[in-house]
Amino acid sequence: MTLAPPSDSLPDLATLAIHADKPHSTDVSAPLHVSTTFRYDRSFNERVAVSRGWLPASADLDGSTPHIYSRITSEVRDRLESVLGALEKDAFAVTYGSGLAAIHAAFTCYQPKHILISREGYHGTHGVVELQTRGRNVKVSFLEDDSDGSILRSLEAGDLVWLESPQNPRGEVADLQYYLANRREGVIIGVDSTFAPPPIQLSLTHGADMAMHSCTKFLGGHSDLLGGLLMVKDAAVHKRLLNDRIYMGNVLGNMEAWLLLRSMRTFKLRVMRQSDTAARLAHWLNSRITGSSDEEPLKVVERVWHASLPSNPGHEAAKRQGEGWSGVLSVEFVSLHHARLICNNLAYFDNATSLGGCESLIEWRSVSDPKISPKLCRISIGLEDFEDLRNDFRRGFLAVDRLVKDQKLA
Repeated sequence: MTLAPPSDSLPDLATLAIHADKPHSTDVSAPLHVSTTFRYDRSFNERVAVSRGWLPASADLDGSTPHIYSRITSEVRDRLESVLGALEKDAFAVTYGSGLAAIHAAFTCYQPKHILISREGYHGTHGVVELQTRGRNVKVSFLEDDSDGSILRSLEAGDLVWLESPQNPRGEVADLQYYLANRREGVIIGVDSTFAPPPIQLSLTHGADMAMHSCTKFLGGHSDLLGGLLMVKDAAVHKRLLNDRIYMGNVLGNMEAWLLLRSMRTFKLRVMRQSDTAARLAHWLNSRITGSSDEEPLKVVERVWHASLPSNPGHEAAKRQGEGWSGVLSVEFVSLHHARLICNNLAYFDNATSLGGCESLIEWRSVSDPKISPKLCRISIGLEDFEDLRNDFRRGFLAVDRLVKDQKLA
């Protein structure tokens, strides 16, 4: 028998990630069901006939069919969405087959006539905006053109402000208070919070109407699944998202849902460790720039981007909006060749795109986004030991600096 917690207690996220779902079996670990279709119970047809007035009501028609077809619901996905909804208080969660599928679902749900978005950030989002506006009279404005807030204040009910916070790849954090204070009633604020999942950033708690996460990243945490998530507090929007998903068909598969539910059991433990290591590394990488260190390897570092640094955009907002810092940081090197070469001269950082997994990754971001400075590398911090990662950087920086000089690339 499982005892209920005291009614006045508010479990921590680490506890909710393990206990927020309600199992319907005696398995301690959630079972994986791969079936796409489920048997109706014996009185199912009769209950349908009663509901349509074709048979008189009867008390004998007991039974239930919790799942019919896995595009609609499934045991493991229902359990997963219970856990994901607990990431923020009083939230509803809807999962999708990828982060991009979740972004498509958000724009399809709201159908805005005017979108305010950054020119930068995740290139996939801009692809979604292009598809969503194709053949439709939708106006797109850019945050970079709205330094005085006049565009934001001009938006009308049903229009959408889409923020990426922290923003890919440099990690600038949006001040949600500013957008809430300057929007008209009915203007929707959506936040792609992939780089800073709860509790690092609590977008809904701080007033956003929708939070989006790529489950492929920190939520999944093992680089072995694709998935997306939308979170809302409005029950009517939640119902619309579920209904839309049935007909858009972009559901999270049972195997991916099971993998993600497994990952959520250790979620807070992982992301807070990544947050701490990333902040420590960011401050060390920045130490020669600030004059607090004269370490020779750090002379190749020109700028460090991470919200834990007081000099970075959104530092104060990040402190207000959550607990901790993103596990992703970016470094601008003194030359593009240092940035290009460092990716293959480290022992504990894989040269790969994506982020949020238990292994550390580094990417010369110019490969994926030619608009970004070719001197910048995006770095996703994993679960390795801090000192091992720092020493790896030390060795790699010195090795790359020698290569640049030997090849006369500087």
